Amino acid sequence: MDHCTTLTWSLALVLALATTGSWRNFVETAETGKGSLEELYGWKVLDYAWPSEESRDGAIARGDYIPKNNIIVGIKAWKERLFISVPRWHPGVPSTLNWVPYNFSEGFGGSPRSTPLNPFPSWEMQEAGNCSAIQFVQSMEIDPLGRMWVLDVGRRKIFTDTPDNRCPPKLVLLDLKQDNRVLHTFVFPDDVASHTHSFLNDLVVDVSGGGDGSDWYAYISDARGPPDSGGGIVVYHLGTDRAWRVYDKASMNVETGAGSEAVVGGKMTKLRANVDGIGLAPLAEGADQVFYAPLGSFNLYSLPTSLLRNPPADPSEVTRAVVNLGRRTSQGDGMALDSTGAMYFGLLGQDGIGRWPGEARIKQGNPSEAEALALDPIRLQWVDSFGFDNINKYLLTLSNRIQILLEHNADEVNFRLFRIKINAKSYMYPN
Repeated sequence: MDHCTTLTWSLALVLALATTGSWRNFVETAETGKGSLEELYGWKVLDYAWPSEESRDGAIARGDYIPKNNIIVGIKAWKERLFISVPRWHPGVPSTLNWVPYNFSEGFGGSPRSTPLNPFPSWEMQEAGNCSAIQFVQSMEIDPLGRMWVLDVGRRKIFTDTPDNRCPPKLVLLDLKQDNRVLHTFVFPDDVASHTHSFLNDLVVDVSGGGDGSDWYAYISDARGPPDSGGGIVVYHLGTDRAWRVYDKASMNVETGAGSEAVVGGKMTKLRANVDGIGLAPLAEGADQVFYAPLGSFNLYSLPTSLLRNPPADPSEVTRAVVNLGRRTSQGDGMALDSTGAMYFGLLGQDGIGRWPGEARIKQGNPSEAEALALDPIRLQWVDSFGFDNINKYLLTLSNRIQILLEHNADEVNFRLFRIKINAKSYMYPN
């Protein structure tokens, strides 16, 4: 769908729904999945569970809490908690990794909540400028053993003219079963993830290496990287505590032309990030393929995990191994696969969520044939990341209206968390 068509579609939809006053009904009829989209949380402005009102006032006075600079970008679930990341793109973000309660019954039909965020694992671990603490979490993953793999970008205020590069990027493993203690911290070498340029964006965990979790891998998208190369995929092996970088210029960087911009929520938006969304084939398929896409690209690509785990000395072999799976109907931010092999991704230019069934993907279909799982020009502006409720078999997602970053209207709901029944678990679990 080209940009003119997208804008025309959006305007026509707005007029039609304004006439009927039926935003929510539109979402229900547009869904082709197994359940209805349930909005669990909705915030106009993000706030925190401060130790006291005095501490909140002090943070505002010092500039440590600037409400307009706080947005949500990542979501994961573990038992009765939803974990939420708030990026430190700009100053004034007091806590970058947080949680809110997840105790919603089946068929939740209440009004969305706007609960304050609880810093995780503690306020002390959120100290900006303390490189031993967590500095900037863009994304995280929780494996079947209850370990949270926290991706700490390290760098802060990266969307300003004066980024703070004093802390290096690192991966922190927290044990959710044992008092949320730190199990391990790995600091990325500068030649793998540049301490002054990288933007470690998202990750998936390959659990195919054995039940005790000692031989598992993480595949991480780096949306920025050094100026001479750009985006790449960083591979971390827990077994040897090593990391390396895999790079392909054509597939891991922003497209030129139409792919680098989209109409999101009626606003023309530049899409400058390189490789961004990343997904992994499910355990039932042997976790044999990593899927990825730059933010500024319609195309969806894949590489075999065997190559990522054992990268060739000749970079041209990586290029030859890349598979271009085809063009989606819109660019997307995050992506995820469930235990059946179905792939989910945001449809930025259509204000919605796409679902590409596993059987269609395996038969070498085209992602442009993905179904619209949900569309909503108000509530689904900039669908960002995904997670799974593996107990009740829901897909979790969020929207954050990044296209109006720093211009959010505090009188409107800007950040939303959703779930939708899919009757499947995460890619890390048997089908």
